[in-house]
Amino acid sequence: MNTSGRGSFSRFAQGMRRLLLGTVLAAGCTAAARAATVPLPQLGAGPVEMRVAYAINPRLPRMDAAQLATLLDAMRDAVREHFGVELRFAPVKEVPLAALFATIPARRSAQALKESYDFKSGRADRAALDRAFAQGFRDSRESLAEMIAFAQPHTGPVAADFDDLGRKVAALQLARVQQWAQRKALDGGPAIDGQPFNEFPMWLALGFGELPYELVLTNQLIAGVEYTFPAVHTAIRGGYSNGITSYGRQSRFGTFSVWSTYAFTAGDDQIVALRGGERYTPQEAARLAGISGAHEIGHQLFHFTHPFGQPACLMSPVPMFGYRAWAEKLSAKDCPIGSSPAMTPGAYRFDY
Repeated sequence: MNTSGRGSFSRFAQGMRRLLLGTVLAAGCTAAARAATVPLPQLGAGPVEMRVAYAINPRLPRMDAAQLATLLDAMRDAVREHFGVELRFAPVKEVPLAALFATIPARRSAQALKESYDFKSGRADRAALDRAFAQGFRDSRESLAEMIAFAQPHTGPVAADFDDLGRKVAALQLARVQQWAQRKALDGGPAIDGQPFNEFPMWLALGFGELPYELVLTNQLIAGVEYTFPAVHTAIRGGYSNGITSYGRQSRFGTFSVWSTYAFTAGDDQIVALRGGERYTPQEAARLAGISGAHEIGHQLFHFTHPFGQPACLMSPVPMFGYRAWAEKLSAKDCPIGSSPAMTPGAYRFDY
């Protein structure tokens, strides 16, 4: 979904069926007609092994080997505690981000760029964005009432319909994405530059190429605005995606997960303010990144959705960036598998 899918996980197939500005291309029609659904993984009694990459943008802060080990240990512990699954990670392979993006098939790359709203130049169709957000929320299979309750502290009053929710959330995401557009990279240039590395649809497109991983960690700042896959928890963060789970052609489970370490390594005043004042040591940052990243494993292995408003649940998205306060409220015994529709295996369909 946009998820924690975006932060979460992707609604990729629905986006395939509703391309930019509501225009369905011939290729999109063919893809929709042949759409298939990723089956729920059949997990055996032994450990579940995942192949892991750390995709590096050299212009941005990164975690070192010790932090990555802490992150994966914390993710393993959280998945065991909350989902009863033992994970085993293959040795992490460090991959240049540009090389990873070069594996995206050209057609998928072109389509992904069309699905990205051009907030960098401002030359984009705002009315189409409002409609796309409303339709995306309709398609999400998530509770309208829960989404409105989650969004209203940030948007102000929202009418009990998808159209108003779409307009209000789109406006919020457009306003707040500018905080990411103004951030600087290590070289002094903009953290979001002319490369498409920040664009959420490009990360989804990775799954259609030669990507031999179940888990992709990255130091990349993933933030933008899209005509597809709206999510209220992403919008209140200004379009920032903590993580993504989407179709993965070469994944052992039919999907792959992305988890960004960017918001954990940054320690400037803007990030600290977004965390509600929380400051982390390098090791705490890695531990919290692992706990919160385990959320994506719930999407990947169980196809859970988001139990909004249930702070005991690992699958409830981090509202902003206060990972410590969020983690302290988690309780596996108070949010067991099957305790709500969102926590039911197979609640979400990964179509492709």
